[in-house]
Amino acid sequence: MTTYTAMGGGDHDMTGDRGRTPRTSRGAGELMAFPSVRAGHVMAGQQAVEVWVQAAWLMLAEGRAYIEDLEGGTEQPQMQQAAKLRFLEQLLDIDQRLAGRVAVDDAHCLALALEYGMREVVDATGPELAEVFGLHEEFGGDICAVDEIHVLWERLLDAFPGELPDRLVAEGQRDMLRTLRVWAELARTAGLDIGFLAPFMKAA
Repeated sequence: MTTYTAMGGGDHDMTGDRGRTPRTSRGAGELMAFPSVRAGHVMAGQQAVEVWVQAAWLMLAEGRAYIEDLEGGTEQPQMQQAAKLRFLEQLLDIDQRLAGRVAVDDAHCLALALEYGMREVVDATGPELAEVFGLHEEFGGDICAVDEIHVLWERLLDAFPGELPDRLVAEGQRDMLRTLRVWAELARTAGLDIGFLAPFMKAA
């Protein structure tokens, strides 16, 4: 039996519905995407340019890759389960960057997301994230719920303050090159070298 601890929630049995806390939190369609930006609270200057370009790349390259794994892995629920956990960790990493914090090690992202929730990428508590990502499922089981994750992803795309082209569609590569040129120009205007994005691109 696998358990997890979420803020204020104690230990919850994750083996099916047995012991599962009744849902009282908001679903993905009710969560506000990028609440700080929508409220008018943004960083100023070079830091804002750097972290938002980083966020854009991580969503464009990493986020889309995990969503593709969820879409293409319907016959492999265990692979989907791993992908959705990694996607949640990725969103926490982006959230930390947008908050102006030093990105935490990957090994701690899931625990931080469940303990403290998110405030920048999406306004959600740890239990709400656990619900959206279906963490009540038995890991390694024969099902993987992803519908709520797709709803959240579409909300993030719609609310993101910039273009996130899809490289898999016909015009995607051209749009990708145009977007990279826009980012480079934005960085130069802010007095930055777009080279700060190189480690992220190499890791993709």
